[in-house]
Amino acid sequence: MAKKKNHHLEQRGDTWHLVAMSGGKRIKKALSKSVLEARRLRDEYLEDIRLTGDISKPKVHTDGMLFGEVATQWAEVHEVEASTMKDYKSALNTYILPEYGNTPIEDIRRTDIILFRKKLPCSNKRKNNVFVPMRCVFRFALEEEYLEKNPMALVKNLTETPPDIYPLSMDEVFVFLKSVSQFYKNFFIIAFFTGMRFGEMAVLKWGNIDFKLGIIKVRETRVRGVEKIPKTESSYRDIDILPPVREALEELKKNNTNNSEYVFLNKAGRPLLPNSINNHTWKPALIKAGLKPRSLYQTRHTFATLMLDSGEHPGWVHRMMGHVNMKMIYERYYKYIKNYRNSDGEAFMSNAFEPYSETAPELPDN
Repeated sequence: MAKKKNHHLEQRGDTWHLVAMSGGKRIKKALSKSVLEARRLRDEYLEDIRLTGDISKPKVHTDGMLFGEVATQWAEVHEVEASTMKDYKSALNTYILPEYGNTPIEDIRRTDIILFRKKLPCSNKRKNNVFVPMRCVFRFALEEEYLEKNPMALVKNLTETPPDIYPLSMDEVFVFLKSVSQFYKNFFIIAFFTGMRFGEMAVLKWGNIDFKLGIIKVRETRVRGVEKIPKTESSYRDIDILPPVREALEELKKNNTNNSEYVFLNKAGRPLLPNSINNHTWKPALIKAGLKPRSLYQTRHTFATLMLDSGEHPGWVHRMMGHVNMKMIYERYYKYIKNYRNSDGEAFMSNAFEPYSETAPELPDN
C-alpha cells in the first residue's frame, strides 16, 4: 500500500523527490521533507506532465510552513526602526497570530483574509494599520518562494473616515489656561499657538530656539522615549514665534535654574510623557474649565482652526504645522478658512488674541 501511495516518489536523505518519464525523458524534481506534501506536489506535477509533457511551471516547496514561522523569519531580517517594529509585533501578536499563527501559510486564501478583517473590532484605519505587517509577511513569503502568489495582493485597504476634530475656541483656550496647573501653563500656551506635536515639544531644546530671528527650529521628536529625527522632510521646519509664545518661552528660560538643555520638563525634572500629561494635567484642566473631553492632540487642531479662522494664509499654517502637503489643510480645516490676508500670525494677533485678552474676565489662578 505504501509503495502505491508513493508511486513516482523516491526519498533521498530526508527529502522526497519526484521521478517520472515523459517522451523518453527522465524527469526529477525535489519536492518536500513531508511525504504528505510530496504526494500532493507529485500529483500536481504528474498532471502537468500529462498535459504538457514536462513541468511547465515552478512549484513552491513550503514544507507546510506555518504563518507564525514565516512571520518570525520576516521579523528577524526586516530592517525598520525599533518603535515601528514594536507596533508591527503588537499588531501581529494581538490580532493576526491568534488567527493564523498555526495555519500553513499556503492554505490562507484571499477570502479568508477578508472575512477575518470584517470581524476585527476596530476602525477601518486601525484595520489598515494591523494589516501592514501581515502584508509584509506575505510579500516576504513570496520573495522567499514559500508561495506561488500573494493572496493579499488583491486585498485593498479599506476607506478611512477622517476622525472628527474638536478644537477649542479662543474663549475656551483662555478658560483652559486659567484652569490648568500653572506649572504647565506655558507648555500649553506654546502648544496652542505653535501647533507643534507633543513629541516635538517633549524633545525641544533651548539650542533650537532663536529669539533673535524669532523662530523655533523643529529638528527632533520623541517617540516612546526615544529621540530621533522627524519622519518626514516637511516636519523639519522653522516655526514663527508669536508674541504669547515668546513671553512663555522667556518665562521658561528665566525659570530654568538647572540649566537643562530641554525647554520642557515635568515637576520631577524629567522629560515629559504623553500619558502623564494627558491624564494628570490635560484632562483635569478640561474638567475644571467645564469643557468637553477631547484628546491632547486637539491642541494642534486648535492652532490650525484659530489661525485659519483669523484670516491667516493656509500656506503659512501648513508650513507652521509641518504637513506633507496642503491636502490636509483643505480637507480637514476647510470650513475655518476665511478670506486670508496675511501669512505671519498678525491676523490672529489682531483679530483674535489681542481683542480677547483685553476683555477676558479675570479668573482665579490655580
